[in-house]
Amino acid sequence: MKIKLIVVEDNDLVRKGIIGLLNEQDDLQVVGEANNGSEAIKLLDQGLESDIVLTDFNMPGMDGAMLAEKVLEVFPKLKIIILTMHQRAEFVDRARSAGASGYMLKDGNFDELFAGIRSVYTGEKFVTVGL
Repeated sequence: MKIKLIVVEDNDLVRKGIIGLLNEQDDLQVVGEANNGSEAIKLLDQGLESDIVLTDFNMPGMDGAMLAEKVLEVFPKLKIIILTMHQRAEFVDRARSAGASGYMLKDGNFDELFAGIRSVYTGEKFVTVGL
């Protein structure tokens, strides 16, 4: 069984790179991708089934925390992981209060990303070490 993910990132190059890395893992499968939060919600509303939404924090229109709040109102079993460059506690706190299960940094290593996804999938919370 594979962990199904939707990747939400407004930078095409970064999004495609993340998708490529995730799909190389035997137990991970990207089932959808979106350029922003509105597109991600549209995918879910259209019936796309996913276990985790992996989203950037800063995006035009709707940031990752706002996306988490909106998605979890309608799909409470879905897990949200924020993948960002922001290391400040205020961002981590905002993500947590929005209901995100994970908060990871883009400059982290691949093994941490994969471990965080697997950990969140099993119901644990995951925050990059040091935050």
